[in-house]
Amino acid sequence: MSAAGKTVVLKDEDDEAGSSGGRAGKRGLLPGGKGAVYDADGHCTFCCGCKPKVLGSYVTNAETSPTWDLTPYQGPHQAPSNSYWRLIELGSCYPGGYPWYGAGCVNNRGQLVNLPDEFRSGYYYNGYLELQIGCYDPEDDLIHWPGTCQPTSPRYSC
Repeated sequence: MSAAGKTVVLKDEDDEAGSSGGRAGKRGLLPGGKGAVYDADGHCTFCCGCKPKVLGSYVTNAETSPTWDLTPYQGPHQAPSNSYWRLIELGSCYPGGYPWYGAGCVNNRGQLVNLPDEFRSGYYYNGYLELQIGCYDPEDDLIHWPGTCQPTSPRYSC
């Protein structure tokens, strides 16, 4: 059975600052063969093992289901560290410039930073919403999202 490995970057005994500039860390290969870099605390800086996914979905309508309770998606261990989240309506798959209903980063604890407690619709049509987790790919400098509606976006800071 094969497994992913990590190489530890150690401080050089002859160099006071260390060969890594005084910052120990790890580097290795992901199961798919891509390189990965970890910080001194063992956190991957570029979404190690991250795969775009839908965390939750909801059909909202001001008359029948106006409020989507997002509190079950709050707290730690919801998504891979250093990934991204967005709340997007998929019904019409709007063009890339269409604003999302919320977006943010996932911290080192896997918590969706600044995810609101709820989404409330004021529209009298069915809105097909998804709470998605996206993964940054340093090779193309884009965030990759699940599905075919706006599958990539520029990387944003939080």
